Amino acid sequence: MSEYLYSFVIVDDEPEIREGIRDTIPWNQLGFAFKGAFSNGKEALEYVEQNPPDVLITDINMPFMDGLVLSELVLQRSPGTKVVIISGYDDFEYARKALQLQVHDYIVKPITPGEFKETLSKLKQVLDRERAEEQDLERLKKQLTENLPLIKERFLNQIITGTISTEEILDRCRYLGISLNPSSGAFHCIVIDFVKHLGSEEFEINVLRLKNFIQHYLENNIHNQSVIHGWEIFNDDKNHLVILIWGTEKQILYQEDLKITEQIHAQLLNLQLPPLSISIGEVMTDIQILPRAFQDTVQALQIGQLQGKQGIITYRELGRIDKGYKNAIPDWPKDIGSAIKMANMPKVYEAIDGMISNLQKKGLSFDQYQTLIEKLAAVMIITLDDLDIDEQDLFVKDSNPFVELSRLKTLDELRSWCCAVAESCIAIIRSRQINFAEQKVKEALQLIEKNYKEIDFSIQSLCKDLFISTSYFSAILKNYTGKTFLELLTETRITKAKELLRTTTMKSYEISEKVGYQDPHYFSITFKKVTGKSPSEYRSENE
Repeated sequence: MSEYLYSFVIVDDEPEIREGIRDTIPWNQLGFAFKGAFSNGKEALEYVEQNPPDVLITDINMPFMDGLVLSELVLQRSPGTKVVIISGYDDFEYARKALQLQVHDYIVKPITPGEFKETLSKLKQVLDRERAEEQDLERLKKQLTENLPLIKERFLNQIITGTISTEEILDRCRYLGISLNPSSGAFHCIVIDFVKHLGSEEFEINVLRLKNFIQHYLENNIHNQSVIHGWEIFNDDKNHLVILIWGTEKQILYQEDLKITEQIHAQLLNLQLPPLSISIGEVMTDIQILPRAFQDTVQALQIGQLQGKQGIITYRELGRIDKGYKNAIPDWPKDIGSAIKMANMPKVYEAIDGMISNLQKKGLSFDQYQTLIEKLAAVMIITLDDLDIDEQDLFVKDSNPFVELSRLKTLDELRSWCCAVAESCIAIIRSRQINFAEQKVKEALQLIEKNYKEIDFSIQSLCKDLFISTSYFSAILKNYTGKTFLELLTETRITKAKELLRTTTMKSYEISEKVGYQDPHYFSITFKKVTGKSPSEYRSENE
């Protein structure tokens, strides 16, 4: 950073000022490279348009073009240039105009060489900081560009695992340049895997060869854009190779993908790769159900491999057909359990209302309803166990979710039961949170009382002893005491200092060190700020 020289030009119609500044300032030592001196704004502007400098210093009163007009035009053409105005006019209107133009500084003549050097030194600090920020930003942009493939792969995995909302999918697709539209069309997963996984470099090379070949094949052989609108190929968390394809018409997309898969498989046989399996799932028109189809596609792959199959395997070979997805039931019990664990009552109500509303509209069969109730009961038991809540704290003796849910006769009763259980669970969670916070604040006050004498005692060291984060501690401390850590520490230290001033003959600097202040002067300032008196005044009044 210190070796970089910032370009500098000066504009002034007085030769002695231009030449004086040019010849008397040690430019390189101050971190600048003098690039030119101009007698009027017109000449300077022509130069700036071709060679934008880091700094331009200009007088106001000049022929052809005054300094304010020049400043405005320079800042329009080169926003990164720092403009400094040196003027013999100590006039508020000039300064106000310069401020409106957002010039960096406005200096009234005369200015000594020492003052000018100080101005340049401060200016260099600003330029260094901005340059460092620009370099940091460029590094971040470079890292982002380098990591985009990883970010993209993580995002595509979120789609096939259902851990991202439809709205987020749309936003991320726009950012990553993916043509997928989650609200319309058809979506299809094809999963490819080697029959045997070997932890060797050769295996990883084969995975990469496979991926590169398929990507190249798809890029050069998908011509029917009316059927296939786009595709992505990536690895899932089990190192399967996944092809996500999207288009418009469901049945035609399946047929087209099956044909392409057969062509890819035939080509792969020529690559002399280890034996592999390709599983073709069902096409979904709802991207929210795609994760279920993906899991079924993986399951078909695994079953096929267990049976010793190689080559192409379709989900339909398992005896399951597409209509099994038509009445697919969203996992409401899981959503309710997750919201309870997060103590998010609005999300709980949203999940319960969604479940009840869909049950009313879809008219599930009795078997489907019973399956849902059993899963809901199981999720509730798992949730209580995860939260370490005793069933007896929620249900009457010898009862449990299975028993209570079996007694419900209407959907209104089901909703009321779910809401009541969730509200009780969240009340217990929040009570625990409050008790935990109160205990941590109590422990913190004890530690402050114990360690206030330590000069290096800080919120970081305190939170380390409490095993909690500083952000969480700051929030609960403010909530329970109305004060920050620094306010409480200062209050404790000054209280102890007052006691020592009243009861001992110790010098002020000795008391400063005794209560945790390294700088006696800072101690005196703090003491007066808190008490309204200096330490000596306080001692005199309390002798």
